[in-house]
Amino acid sequence: MGRVRAVRTGARFAALTLTVALACLALACGRNSQGQKAGRRDPELDRKVEEMLPRIAEFAHLPAGRVPAARRADAATLEAYLLERIASEYPDDMLENVALAYQTFGLLPDSVDLRALLVDLLLEQAVGYYDPARDVLFVRDEAPAAMVDALLAHELVHALQDQQTDLDSLVHSVTGNDARAAIQAAMEGQAMAAMLAYQYATMTGTTLSAEQLPDIGPEMAGALTDAAAYPQLAQAPAIVREPLLFAYLGGLRFVQRLWRSQPSNPAPFGEWLPESTEQLIHTERLLGERDRPVALGIGEPGEGWQLVYGRDLGELEIRIYFEEHLQDPRAAARAAAGWDGDAYALLARDDELALVWYTAWDSAADADEFSDAYGRAFSARFGAGGAAGELAGQGRQARLDRLEVSGIPIVRVVETGVGAELASPPVVGVTAAGGG
Repeated sequence: MGRVRAVRTGARFAALTLTVALACLALACGRNSQGQKAGRRDPELDRKVEEMLPRIAEFAHLPAGRVPAARRADAATLEAYLLERIASEYPDDMLENVALAYQTFGLLPDSVDLRALLVDLLLEQAVGYYDPARDVLFVRDEAPAAMVDALLAHELVHALQDQQTDLDSLVHSVTGNDARAAIQAAMEGQAMAAMLAYQYATMTGTTLSAEQLPDIGPEMAGALTDAAAYPQLAQAPAIVREPLLFAYLGGLRFVQRLWRSQPSNPAPFGEWLPESTEQLIHTERLLGERDRPVALGIGEPGEGWQLVYGRDLGELEIRIYFEEHLQDPRAAARAAAGWDGDAYALLARDDELALVWYTAWDSAADADEFSDAYGRAFSARFGAGGAAGELAGQGRQARLDRLEVSGIPIVRVVETGVGAELASPPVVGVTAAGGG
């Protein structure tokens, strides 16, 4: 009976979730943050936080530690915090290089100002956040009264998490893009699970643990991309929108499955901290026999080429890449499945820009699937193709090579402008298994 009622209230859960969407990017400026105003005391907020904390701790399966302070903050304070957070996460020209990389992959229009887009997205939705530098929950003045409890429930989990493990250090313990996305999803998933269980109990008067609640992720995803209510998010490029949604919905799915499989209801840290988005998409690869990703390292470029930027995509973003260019979600999922690690490097020489992208796969068949999908994606992007790993289109050419490193099937993609030569791409090495 409880599960039926939970399903019926799913749409209301989805609406409440909107209050905290995208707050993961506003989680913390770091322990040395100087840009955060103290905010204003609100006795009612203090009362709510103290009253809610024991129940939130119960639903999150975390010890009920110290009670964090709560403050009101205006929109200007929130905007300043977001700008500092983004500057801290992407120092110097890093964000511009991230944008250039996604533009090279055909995932971000050249006209998009990524920094401005992130701020607009967050200001559109975020009505509060937890700042671990001060151990304070901030609630935006504009937050509707009906949404404050949901916001506090979510952010109280982050406060409890931070009392168990330093959230800043946890996120920054890895350098890989995909590994960080997985850790962020674990953090947000636990907060989502506890928040939904708390909201269910408040709405129905019946208590169900978070792992007993049904999967209402699809309803939430639809609500979060409602163009009328949230135009900035709905119109954002998929490479920005989908990882943000995945942090909440993919993380929620993972945490619920973790708790269903482990009666002790462990936190999604330590032994159960995911190392890749692959482990969240295919939860059996963490909860069952662990499939740890390999870390690929790309060597120095030669022939006058200079490294501009390099990182990784991971299974989630590779799937988004193929969804965008193939317009076939099932084909995209097949092409990204079997991922075992990847790394890319953007190289520049004079006015030329080259992309060298290494992907590692669980099997030769997975490598074949990726290679075939990449060829079709190239044709969709540039209007032409080729055979035997040599592709040419309007203004762009590519070469695919099949390699094997330490027994692991590897596909190397080298993309350049037509006529540009990169005869000896930088080599790749397998540097470690798992983690960064």
